[in-house]
Amino acid sequence: MNTHINHSQKSRQLLVVEDQKYRQTISLEEETYSIGRHTKNSIVIHSQQASRRHGTLMRRKHRDNNTYSYWIIDGDLDGNKSRNGIYVNGEKCLIKELKNGDLINFGCEVNATYYASNEWSNTIVDIIKSKPQQVHSDSPELDSQYTIGADHVYFGLPSQALNSKDTLKAKEYQDPLTKLPNRVLFKEYFLNSLSNAKQHHKSIAVMLLDINHFQGINKNWGYPVGDKILLEVAERIKASLRGSDIVCRWGDDKFMILFPKISHGNDLEKITQRLLNNIGESLQLSEKVLYLEYSMGCAIYPQDGHDSKTLLRQAESRLTNHKKEMRAKNKRYNLTIDPKASKLLKAKTALEEALKHQELELYCQPQIKIRTGEISGVEALIRWNHPELGQIKPQKFIPVAEQTDSIISIGEWVLRQACLQNRTWQDMGLPNLIMSVNLSPLQLKDTNFINLVESILGETKLAPQWLELEITEKAILANTEIAHQVLQNLRQLGIHLSMDDFGTGYSCLNHLPKFPFGTLKIAQSCVQEITEKPENIAIISAAIALGNSLDLRVIAEGVETNKQLKLLENLDCREAQGYLLSQPLNYQEATRFLEVYQHQKVSC
Repeated sequence: MNTHINHSQKSRQLLVVEDQKYRQTISLEEETYSIGRHTKNSIVIHSQQASRRHGTLMRRKHRDNNTYSYWIIDGDLDGNKSRNGIYVNGEKCLIKELKNGDLINFGCEVNATYYASNEWSNTIVDIIKSKPQQVHSDSPELDSQYTIGADHVYFGLPSQALNSKDTLKAKEYQDPLTKLPNRVLFKEYFLNSLSNAKQHHKSIAVMLLDINHFQGINKNWGYPVGDKILLEVAERIKASLRGSDIVCRWGDDKFMILFPKISHGNDLEKITQRLLNNIGESLQLSEKVLYLEYSMGCAIYPQDGHDSKTLLRQAESRLTNHKKEMRAKNKRYNLTIDPKASKLLKAKTALEEALKHQELELYCQPQIKIRTGEISGVEALIRWNHPELGQIKPQKFIPVAEQTDSIISIGEWVLRQACLQNRTWQDMGLPNLIMSVNLSPLQLKDTNFINLVESILGETKLAPQWLELEITEKAILANTEIAHQVLQNLRQLGIHLSMDDFGTGYSCLNHLPKFPFGTLKIAQSCVQEITEKPENIAIISAAIALGNSLDLRVIAEGVETNKQLKLLENLDCREAQGYLLSQPLNYQEATRFLEVYQHQKVSC
């Protein structure tokens, strides 16, 4: 049915969607519209490249003049993002207020144009719930035919008839510094997720995360440094979350995270641990390394409350309690990484004393050619002979050293001792072997590291081709540009380079050709599960094949059984190390091992 009214005082919005087959014009009147290729969406876009729920339109009222505008959001209100993204005027965006004439692309061949104006024809077509029908307009400004559907009205509209009218400001929904959603938008997500959880009897959770002592950082270092820290922390949080999770800037030094999909009891624990691992790593500020301390509080629906206010209050209350308990208790999820914290300061002091009193000892583990049994190299390891606690393995103290500058001095000690030991074996007439030394991410960032390596090689008189430095891809990805330059400089010195711990979750095959690696080391955890998890065979097989095609040494770490060794040999892995072949050996034991097996095969 046609209705004629004066519409000059009422703002109206249209969305014109076009693909290769269809052109549809939707009169926007509802609070929200879902957009995607699924037929249940309010606005269906016809493309297989579009996501099932690709985007959302939300109508918001401008408080100053009672007008409305629409905002477009990538994905749905449950936090699920689209595959290909949403672009407004060529710029990819998570959320954006639409303005008259904005061009929207859905990451495929489907485009749309948004129109908003007070100046419409005096002919209005009511959108009614009925079967599609043909209606005609008596307005010369519009096309001669319209099609009315259940939720849409389709017609043509000349763009020049529309005038621009700005409405809401971006700051109403987005934090201006981090570009994250702010409290207002977060609550929209939260209320929608809570409603869905109640409807489908699911669990959701919220987490409030606070950077401790942040006011002191701003006071002592200035607000620009504080802003840089907030931006970095925001990026690390986003990188730690799943695609459906949402993080917002909740306050000056607080972030609120929504977990709309908690399927299993340990989901939240796993995500939290990954989050703390990422934000717990050091921050490089100018020439200083900063370690932050965090507090957190979580609340889960339905056990902690049934409405948004109760759940948010619970999260805030638990964060407050966590702050009070942090100094008294050493909980696992509380990573106390402030250099001034007493526990870490004591550990750092103990490590410095260990270096001073020669409590550290170098161990070596041989690397063996699988088919011939020949020794192909050795990896330098470290042990701490504590006067009271006995021998401490590196897994216990290296993570602490990584959180302070102690790793720099420990790394230098290991490098010097490894080069000296290798040169001593050469002077004894033992076969020339490559000595592998693990490189810390902090060493990689040390501007003096290249000079230090050159100095140690000159001091010990070890030729660079008998030294190999191992680095994990996680360390490389922390700062790709710096890592690439440092590794190139090391390779130019003649030093071999190895990608360590392949298969631990950070590694990616496409990084191998981009960096000057000569060796690929398959992680111990991967090797140990190869007979228990057949899916790991495909990962290891692909790594071995690519490594061999690039003429790299491929070494499997942590080989402990004949079954593992035989399977690796069948996959054409040519070298291995592990307790099946030899446990880590001190200087005397390693020297004896090299003497015995320089002319005979290492047997299993």
